[in-house]
Amino acid sequence: MMLRFILFALILVTMPTPNVFAQSKPQSTQNKTSIHLRWPGQQGVLRYRLQLAKDEKFSDIVFDRAIFGTEYVVTELAAGQYFWRIAPAVKETGTYSPARPVEIAEDARTDSGGGTSTAALLPTSNAGWRTTTGVVVQPLVAHLRTATGFDLVGVNADGMAYGLDGTNGVALWVARFRPSAKRGEPTGNGGAPAFTPVLIDGRNGITNVVVAFDGGVRALDGGTGRELWRAALKNRPVHGAIAAPEGGGAKTLLIASDGSPSLITINPENGQTLSETKLDGAVIAAPASFPLGNGNAVILAIEGGILDVRNSSGERVRFIKMDTTITTPPIVVAASRGQLVLVGTESGLISLSAGDLKPIGRIATEGDAPTGMLSVADLDNDGSPEVLMVTRRGRLVAIGTTDGKIKWFTAGATDAASSAFADLNNDGVLDVLVAAGQDFARGFSGRDGSLLWKAEGEVKGASPAGVATQNRALVTGNFGDSSNIFVVGTDTGRTGLRAVGLPKDSVKAAKE
Repeated sequence: MMLRFILFALILVTMPTPNVFAQSKPQSTQNKTSIHLRWPGQQGVLRYRLQLAKDEKFSDIVFDRAIFGTEYVVTELAAGQYFWRIAPAVKETGTYSPARPVEIAEDARTDSGGGTSTAALLPTSNAGWRTTTGVVVQPLVAHLRTATGFDLVGVNADGMAYGLDGTNGVALWVARFRPSAKRGEPTGNGGAPAFTPVLIDGRNGITNVVVAFDGGVRALDGGTGRELWRAALKNRPVHGAIAAPEGGGAKTLLIASDGSPSLITINPENGQTLSETKLDGAVIAAPASFPLGNGNAVILAIEGGILDVRNSSGERVRFIKMDTTITTPPIVVAASRGQLVLVGTESGLISLSAGDLKPIGRIATEGDAPTGMLSVADLDNDGSPEVLMVTRRGRLVAIGTTDGKIKWFTAGATDAASSAFADLNNDGVLDVLVAAGQDFARGFSGRDGSLLWKAEGEVKGASPAGVATQNRALVTGNFGDSSNIFVVGTDTGRTGLRAVGLPKDSVKAAKE
């Protein structure tokens, strides 16, 4: 069976004939005493059973494991000749694929699907920590206690918000979704999608945190979790962002709510509601900051293919309705030819001029689509940022904003919600870290997409019920006195956050 992945790279500022990048078939790629197996996914199937045996009839099975995604790196076996097969494993194991021969060679090299390959380096130390917060889809880095040191903020699938010491993962404070619940009553959000906290300015360079609760939103002191104010809302808050007037001045907090979709403007100093504006539909992705004069607006992705730019008063600044379904939050990028808006859709990655939201380019993904969050970083420090895109089928794609062309792509981002950045090999180029199925994280070269580094997951087999399909976002940072350099995200077992040490001086400033 053939697996095809074709990316048509259309220049973002013009519309020339596309270049084509193709990976022709599923292939097993090899590394020293390990092998990277890939197979075509089946519709609606997220979990597979992978077996390897020494004989074609599988009477001598040496590897048998449940796998999430469509690839796995087998490291447990000695070099030699094997046979492998897979079967869908939803509630019970389905029909196995035909047995395929494969050889694990001593001196083979890994081909990640794009660019020159190198052997992956494991973390050089056991630095790091673990928590039991549960699934935190999007951890945030913030100045919770000092203006210079970094800590972490996150909310789990039950709506519980955490402020965590970035050096050791110890909770600085915990805030329940139902703060007024009595003993024995549920304190969670009843299974509703989690509201990603919004970071707002506090005193003396400290960051305060806006979280959702069962009556609206409330602001918490970043260092202690003490409640600063509450704002009651008629409908459930789904997304939030900060905006500032075009001419400069006091910032406002914009909260999108569901039910009768609306955008509520709140004073972040005291929680006072300033205005409420009806929207044309539900906001389906996190807002992004949109430059506007000496301030900033926000750009919203709304159901029905709508991009809607709203200023700090909630008033519409720009608007477009596209004939496609939006699949990622939009981002705004400062490219060499001006500000660009990029957004993932079912028809691929679309680029628009920020000045008038006119579409000016597209990267089509045949049989695939962008997912999670787009990320931006100047990987090679040349003054022109790159856009990093992950797709439903686990591809990681780097796109130049100067010419709109794909610089490289690779497989391996099997459950990534976004990209994080660090210079893993100290070559002056930012490398890209993503969550990767059974591996907690993999690091790919910012130069060519080759595999450089990985942190293996310690939990094998199935994830807890109900969370296996949730992708994981990673963040990198220098925590505490800046000597603790970690990549942080939910662990592979979806039990809580995990921090893994990165090489010294690897984390550099990157726009994400």
